[in-house]
Amino acid sequence: MTLMRRTAGLICQFLTDYCQRHKHPANAVLHIIGVPAAVAGACLLCTGHLTKGVALLLLGYLLQYQGHRAQGNEVGEIILVKRIWQRLHGGQS
Repeated sequence: MTLMRRTAGLICQFLTDYCQRHKHPANAVLHIIGVPAAVAGACLLCTGHLTKGVALLLLGYLLQYQGHRAQGNEVGEIILVKRIWQRLHGGQS
C-alpha cells in the first residue's frame, strides 16, 4: 500500500470516528466554541500571555468536556492516554 493511500485511509478513519463521537448537537456546538478557544489559549501561552492563555485553554477544554458529557463518551485525549498506557503496560489497566 502506498504512503498516500495509507494516509488517506487514516484520515478517513479519523474523520469517521470524530463524526461518530460528536453527533450530539450540544457536543458539536460546544466543540465549535471550545476548540478555537483552546487553540487561541495555547497560542497566547506561547507568546507569553500566561493569564489569558491559561484561561482560554481551560475554558476551551471545559466546553469540550461538557460536550462529551452531553454525548456520553470520553474526551479524545483521555482515550489516547488510555491507549498509550495499555501499550506501555501490555494491556493491563
